[in-house]
This record gives sequence, C-alpha cells and structure tokens, in this order.
Amino acid sequence: MAPQGPRLALALLLCLAAACLPLSTADAQHAAFLKRHLDFPKSGAENDGLYCTATMRQRSLRCRGRNTFLHTSEARLRAVCGGEPSHGTVTRESLAAFPLTVCTCLPKGPCLYRGISTTARVRLVCRDGRPVRYERRI
Repeated sequence: MAPQGPRLALALLLCLAAACLPLSTADAQHAAFLKRHLDFPKSGAENDGLYCTATMRQRSLRCRGRNTFLHTSEARLRAVCGGEPSHGTVTRESLAAFPLTVCTCLPKGPCLYRGISTTARVRLVCRDGRPVRYERRI
C-alpha cells in the first residue's frame, strides 16, 4: 500500500532534502574556498608578513600552519575548472600562472605570519565547475 497523509508528506520532504544536500555542500565548499584562498585584487600592506597576518585575522583563519591566497579573479579560477582533468577526475591544473601569496605561521608569537609573494600555476579540486579546494602550486 502506498504511503498516505503525513507519511507521504514526510517522504516527499526527505526526498527534497536529499536532492538539495549535494548542491548546498558544493556551495558551502566553494564559499569556504573563496574565503580561504581568493584575495583579488590583493589588499594592501607594507610587506607580505603584515599582509598575511592581517588577512588571516580578518578572515578568521588565524593560527593555521600555511595558507595560500590567489590574486586573480573568480572567473579565471572557474576557467581552470572548465579545463581537462589532471591527476584524477576532479583535479585541474591551470595553464597560466597566477600571482599568489604563501602565508606561513611563525613558530613563536601570537599568530604572526611570514609571507612570500610569487607567481605560479596552481592545482585545484573542482566541483560543479567551481573551485572547492586549493591543492598546491606547480
């Protein structure tokens, strides 16, 4: 016998929630990626160490061992995700080099960072055509 009344409504609600879960997870991962890695244009600071310390604090990413900020547009990062897969089905490598800053937490002090600006190609994990994780520079 088919579910009726409240059971049918509950079954439909559960199916709808299950269908929305992957979308909301991808959205949340993409938003977290942008918060943790995208800074375009690069916000100003006297030097890379002050830039890293201030940016990590502003984004509530304090006291992490290492973090990389990419100084390019979100559109250019999405273009990387539209490329051919490399190193698996979800990983993509940029063809172009991007300006970036690598921030490394200093062993002593209250969440102070050393920063190094460079330009490099990057490897990203993509989902639904959007970056969700920074893998490394290449």
